[in-house]
Amino acid sequence: MAYEKLFEKGRIGPLTIRNRAVMSPMGTDLADTNGNATPRLIAYYAERAKGGIGLIINEYTGVDDVDSIPTQHNLRMAQDYNVKAAEELTRTVHQYGAKIFAQLHHGGATSKSAFTGRQNLSPSGIPMAPGGEVPREMTLEDIKRVQDKFVAAAVRCKKAGYDGVELHGAHGYLMTQFLSEYYNHRTDQYGGSLENRCRFIDEIIAAIRAKLGNYPISVRICGDEMTPEPGFWDLEGGLAIGKHLEAQGIDCINISNGSAWNGNANCEPFSYTPGWKKHVAKAFKEALSIPVIATNTIKDPDFAESLLEEGVCDFVALGRSQFADPEFMNKAKAGHPEKIRKCIGCMYCRERLLGNAMPVECSLNPRLGTEYRYRWQDLQKNGAGQSVVVVGGGPGGMECAIILAKRGFDVTLLEAGDKLGGTLNIAKLPPFKANLQGVTDVLALEMEELGVTVKCGVRATPELVAAMKPAGVFLAVGAPPVVPKSIPGIEKAVLAEDVILGKVPCQGSVALIGTGLTGLECAEMILEQGHPLTMVEMNPTVGQGIYNVVFNDIYSRIQPHDPTVLTSHKLTAVTDSGVTVEDLTTGESKAVAADTVVLALGTHNQEALAEQFEAAGLPTFLVGSAETPGRIAGAVRSGFEKAWVFQAE
Repeated sequence: MAYEKLFEKGRIGPLTIRNRAVMSPMGTDLADTNGNATPRLIAYYAERAKGGIGLIINEYTGVDDVDSIPTQHNLRMAQDYNVKAAEELTRTVHQYGAKIFAQLHHGGATSKSAFTGRQNLSPSGIPMAPGGEVPREMTLEDIKRVQDKFVAAAVRCKKAGYDGVELHGAHGYLMTQFLSEYYNHRTDQYGGSLENRCRFIDEIIAAIRAKLGNYPISVRICGDEMTPEPGFWDLEGGLAIGKHLEAQGIDCINISNGSAWNGNANCEPFSYTPGWKKHVAKAFKEALSIPVIATNTIKDPDFAESLLEEGVCDFVALGRSQFADPEFMNKAKAGHPEKIRKCIGCMYCRERLLGNAMPVECSLNPRLGTEYRYRWQDLQKNGAGQSVVVVGGGPGGMECAIILAKRGFDVTLLEAGDKLGGTLNIAKLPPFKANLQGVTDVLALEMEELGVTVKCGVRATPELVAAMKPAGVFLAVGAPPVVPKSIPGIEKAVLAEDVILGKVPCQGSVALIGTGLTGLECAEMILEQGHPLTMVEMNPTVGQGIYNVVFNDIYSRIQPHDPTVLTSHKLTAVTDSGVTVEDLTTGESKAVAADTVVLALGTHNQEALAEQFEAAGLPTFLVGSAETPGRIAGAVRSGFEKAWVFQAE
């Protein structure tokens, strides 16, 4: 496909953009504690500019470091000292031909009082959600002070070389709070009617225009908050705001969706179909004359092109697809969309950032956020054709083989199964997970192009591998399931992975032991097949440790089947009629009837296997779950890092 629409030049106000792809603003937590752009942050944006994106709207950029500190490492333009590093950022982006806007942000009631030491600000003192921190209602003096901070930040942005600014009026932050009938109960000129609720942002737009003239201004709003509670706006309400903002002379509008109560409408997990919300963007495109930028869960350029062809928007917003593969646009332009590592919607990036307050990472791109450390030009290409062996064709093993091949080693990958993919061949089978096949496909393609020798159906032994005289052996064999032999009757149980693969069909009622991610995915399949289900979990809650967005998504499909759930219960025996469990709260033992018992008790590492290879005199390295049981992200990162630093003896 030529992607004629995607690579057509576009305009935002006086600015010409080289194509119709915009990188959505996404938090990274890569700035320093003063809000300055660090070399790490600059390298991250440089990679996307180099990758061919037309316009970068960088992550939310704070205008206020007194009353709005949402994280300790959020980017800011709140002080003059922020300008120096920001200029380095904009110059770096510009040298690769991309444009860049700063997204100006104030958290309002979403700020963290633990960081500011002050009560949060808001239009009317309404918590973000019932039971949340109670913010302080802003006085007119507060309003003017914060408006001035937005304007001052915009002036700094222009000084630093930004091509424009975006005002963040989405996702429950301060501007949204003024626009919202739920959060804004004011009775003065900043509350009540639509015009009054828009006055806060209107005055900021007018003041920026007065200071900076024909400087591009974008506003991001949620076109539809998709939150069925009084006071949150629907599409009709969003369009009314959009039309009002257009009349204020803004240059474009950036359409997201959802609210502080419904983040899934903004950043969707894997179960959402790309384009499910495109009707919202299209309504704005049809109602407004200014350019419309819109997110739509875009994972590949074919879909991006179709959105532009349909007239859904003027610019497609690429979010997590830029995390997964910064070369998305270059690969599309070269006519090789099959080489793009496509986002799988696993939410690991969001889990790192919002769940753990850690810098952003990606399951498929181990360099995300570490581009400054792992620079391709620094990769030691000193393999000199030496033989190395990778055992295991899962994502960690394939990534390891790819990096070793890039370094010039002669790589052979041995896979015991009849096809590549490893545990992805299990993970892709539960509902909504079929896109995981794409991970295997793209990594296999990269290996093929790099000349990696792949041998499937070969079970590696120390003797077989030693005969190949490798300079190094990388065991990426995954983590076998835990089967506690000490439990009486355990041999009567079956493994969750065998149920998912269809090797062992469930019969009658089922007792599922363990409710981690694999357990819940197995439970979903069992319930869809119509089996009565009892879930047994040692922890006090089901799905402990699973990121809440992913858990809520899966459990929303499990709960309607009304399974029996026994938390704080430990398996003590498997019997001919089911299982015996112990209530860890009372110590009581009870029998649970079941025709099939399924184990999902986690996995263990492969240290014992590594010792066998080492005993054969082979330099051996465990990769991914073979070393530390985990998920795709850990496996890929482990394979990448072990291969990057490997030194042949």
